[in-house]
Amino acid sequence: MQRQPLPKQVDARRFATSGVDVTGFLSVKSLPRFVEGLASDDGDVDVELHFYRDEQGFYRIDGRACAQVSLLCQRCLQGMPGQVDADFELALVWNDDQAKALPRSLDPVVVGEEMLELAEVVQDELIVSTPYVSYHALSDCPAADAVKGDQEVDSDETPQRESPFSVLGKLKSPD
Repeated sequence: MQRQPLPKQVDARRFATSGVDVTGFLSVKSLPRFVEGLASDDGDVDVELHFYRDEQGFYRIDGRACAQVSLLCQRCLQGMPGQVDADFELALVWNDDQAKALPRSLDPVVVGEEMLELAEVVQDELIVSTPYVSYHALSDCPAADAVKGDQEVDSDETPQRESPFSVLGKLKSPD
């Protein structure tokens, strides 16, 4: 089966009423806010979306997005391969009042009367799911030698420095 690009826009209300499933992929390059937190804009995002109406009558999107990307190692500041997975359950609403009335378990997507931009929804969920910090394994990190070197310094070789608080002791003593 051939991979298809994710549609740009959909009629979310109609899709939810009909119970439509959408699968496809996006280029990471097409998600500029997501790319800002990455080491590069290479890679693809595989997306699966299920539109439906639940038992309570809410219009819903349950989805999964999986991105193979280059994350930024905070130790060496170089790119490192990583995966960002986003699983989400969203409720489609048409105004802020409907969003406030949702149960806490559902995040709102305010659609209004326009078509739903799928890339924007996926981008928001990927941003929330991206790790705040990432590190290479110490054995793979170019900066690991510096980190190991700092940990292996012998205490006998470390010069003793005067405490910055020793000045306070001199202020108390009567001379």
